[in-house]
Amino acid sequence: MKQDLPLISVYMPTHNRKQMAATAINSVLAQDYPHFELIVVDDGSTDDSWPFLQQAYGQHPKVRLLRHEQSQGACAARNTAIAAAQGEFVTGLDDDDLFYPDRLSSLMAAFQPGDAMVCSGYLWHYGATTKACFASDAIIALDELLDLHTLSNQALLPTEYMRALGGFDTQLAAFQDYDMWVRVVARFGPARRIAHISYQVNAGHEAGRITGSPKRLQAHDDFVAKHRPLMSGRNLQNQAFYRHSMQQLPLSLTQLWRSSRYGLKALKCRYYLKRKFSWLSRLRLKWLQKGWRGLFD
Repeated sequence: MKQDLPLISVYMPTHNRKQMAATAINSVLAQDYPHFELIVVDDGSTDDSWPFLQQAYGQHPKVRLLRHEQSQGACAARNTAIAAAQGEFVTGLDDDDLFYPDRLSSLMAAFQPGDAMVCSGYLWHYGATTKACFASDAIIALDELLDLHTLSNQALLPTEYMRALGGFDTQLAAFQDYDMWVRVVARFGPARRIAHISYQVNAGHEAGRITGSPKRLQAHDDFVAKHRPLMSGRNLQNQAFYRHSMQQLPLSLTQLWRSSRYGLKALKCRYYLKRKFSWLSRLRLKWLQKGWRGLFD
């Protein structure tokens, strides 16, 4: 009986992406876990997304539609949904991504007493090719998490945890999920990551995004400043490396050797090779995004 299972509230912000939102919504409605609600918050869409959502899903018994008349940003929309959630547990979905059918059941089955949250490996879809990310079982404590965001942008956790921490930080321009999970782990204990992939990040339409933009770099400064009291010297060194990589700066052998003393050796070696052979890295990215034809564009 589904009433014997915990109710899971899925929150999803959306803004001017009705077709992608429909794909995301349908992936939630296809879940094999029977006891869930989906809360979609239209964040002030200026196209016909809101009437489309009302017509397509307004009468669906598992879907609740909320709206911000003016756009407040994805984090504010997530917080609106979390405040309205009726479930014992919450998890999220971005409107350009999708769940696999066993997303909720696999996360719920993995959650154990003492876990602050559960996340999973995910599939990064570049456009033509996919790559599995963090597809390994792990228990992630705070010190490791402050070295590197080794969880996922979405996780399952008790609703009361999110509310106790005030939800997502709307003042951060980026790293909102990383910040949220750091606060969750700091307050409630280690996170569990499972290898099973049940979430797909669709990044093909974001191919032109500049990850080292000034806005993102400032957000990283804000993130580090916010959590600096929790960070060890090693954490700060690894965050400095991450900032270095966001800026896509070259890394000398001496810098690689010095930085590797603080862990994450494989990641740093891959970055060194990526910058050393940047032309090959650019070709690889074109192939990932567009397939073989991308090599000849």
